[in-house]
Amino acid sequence: MAIAVAVAIATALLWGRRRGSPDTPDRDAAAATGAATPKPAESTTAETASGDALAAELNTQSTALWANALSSTRFDYAIPAEHEPIMLASRKALAADPLSDRYFPRRPMLMPQLLSAVNDPDAPPLKLAGIISQDPVLTGNILRLANSVYFRLSAVPVESIQRAVVVCGTDGLQSLAATALVQPVFRGGSAEHSRFPAVLWERCTQASIAAEACARQWCPTDRQAAQLLALLSALGPLVAYRVVEDQYRAQPGLKPAPAVFLQVIDRFARVMAARIATLWQSPPRIVAALQGEQAGDPLVRALRGGELLATLSLLAAAGQITEQECGAHAGAAGIAGKLYENIWTRLHPPQD
Repeated sequence: MAIAVAVAIATALLWGRRRGSPDTPDRDAAAATGAATPKPAESTTAETASGDALAAELNTQSTALWANALSSTRFDYAIPAEHEPIMLASRKALAADPLSDRYFPRRPMLMPQLLSAVNDPDAPPLKLAGIISQDPVLTGNILRLANSVYFRLSAVPVESIQRAVVVCGTDGLQSLAATALVQPVFRGGSAEHSRFPAVLWERCTQASIAAEACARQWCPTDRQAAQLLALLSALGPLVAYRVVEDQYRAQPGLKPAPAVFLQVIDRFARVMAARIATLWQSPPRIVAALQGEQAGDPLVRALRGGELLATLSLLAAAGQITEQECGAHAGAAGIAGKLYENIWTRLHPPQD
């Protein structure tokens, strides 16, 4: 399912449709002109200078995870001369306004019905379930998620959407639906870097769980918003990756360079996530959180905390870091004690 489809319905399910979102600041024009590309560590300079240890730690660990997913063992980020045209073309494509329809296809026919059910406070709880059941693919994806190690809430298998409502509740079903709608977007990449979309999806899934848990402690009324942010946030690096991948496809004799992907993702991931959220009229606070402009907002902190813990979890699974080191990095970023222990256990449930 296409990115626009996933974002549109995910946003509608968790927030409802609101109007009046501000335009995304145009910070892409300079990138399209071929100005010097900053190293990934420099993208959070302002945040680091303000003492935001969480943002700095997230940036460092995310870069390590992306490099691992791209099978890169070097961190010099040097761009070979013959790859500069790929870099410039990718930046120009991502700075385009509007972005190519290749990345924003039409919404599905089922979407208006879903919007109507979600935005109607008097709608019976099973109305949403009935609408979802009309789509066998969506239904199957939701049920698989409901029975996965991350979302399973019952020892008894969830075999129907109606059962999912009973086990997960309406809010839980909305979260499952949003996640299921996003998942198909993360299809395999090129043979050279086919692991990246899968790794990104795994981080997205774990980050949505961890962000909700962080929000439960730091801003309880924003738990659903934190989950949505984690889903939307993952679409930024995905779009950046896809654009670079397309540029390399146009040059089949050129072996993709991980450094190009890393620099473009670092420069545009946050910008693209905010542009996607703006396009689908997400609330201004969601757009601002994706842009990272409200560092003091506990919702932003929950998003970053969730993404950091998910990133550390995947680095540990890849053997790039020890569990003890994960705890140390999380503690340095302000996530420690019971909160860290509970989330880590949720991300690493006991095997049956």
